[in-house]
Amino acid sequence: MTRSEIAQTLITLVRKEKDIAENLLTPDTVLADAGIDSLDSLTILFAIEEHFKISISDTRARAIRTFGDMIDAVAELVPAAQ
Repeated sequence: MTRSEIAQTLITLVRKEKDIAENLLTPDTVLADAGIDSLDSLTILFAIEEHFKISISDTRARAIRTFGDMIDAVAELVPAAQ
């Protein structure tokens, strides 16, 4: 799975949990600025882990501040994303 495919899948997952315009989800988007609070983040994290069949460590999850950070976290754990 490529980074682009991961990004598109993450956009879909995030938008299922939170009504955010797709064009607002860029690698530079700060999640809090997009209206994603800590509870939303937790729900999204669980959806990501379930969809990709991965486990993101608590330390790594706390470091996710932007949509780009989210892409990086998933890409590190999904085969062939590097």
